[in-house]
Amino acid sequence: MAKVIWTTHLRERLQQRGLNPDWVNRAVRFPDVIRASSTTDSHQYIKVIQGYKIVAAVKRQGSDWIVTSAWWNPAMPADRQVYCHSNLKKDKRFFLEKWVDQALRGLEKLLSKK
Repeated sequence: MAKVIWTTHLRERLQQRGLNPDWVNRAVRFPDVIRASSTTDSHQYIKVIQGYKIVAAVKRQGSDWIVTSAWWNPAMPADRQVYCHSNLKKDKRFFLEKWVDQALRGLEKLLSKK
């Protein structure tokens, strides 16, 4: 049976970075994205939890998963974060998608009034 093994380095980094161990566990077991690492032979298991991107460096050894390190960042880069009302954000959808959305919302309002 496959085991998830946490290294001493990982435990030190969790404490140093103030990272919740449960979040790392969820990122490893239920990742949103898995990417090959550009610097090592491991993979990055990535999961967004409560607005933070949790990244766990995981190596496979046989059927076991060895978690070597973990870190967290805001899910959106600092230069792209918008601290304003959601209605003020620019709608970047394709025009046809916006048109269909507006038509469906109008139809929904019309039908819900009856």
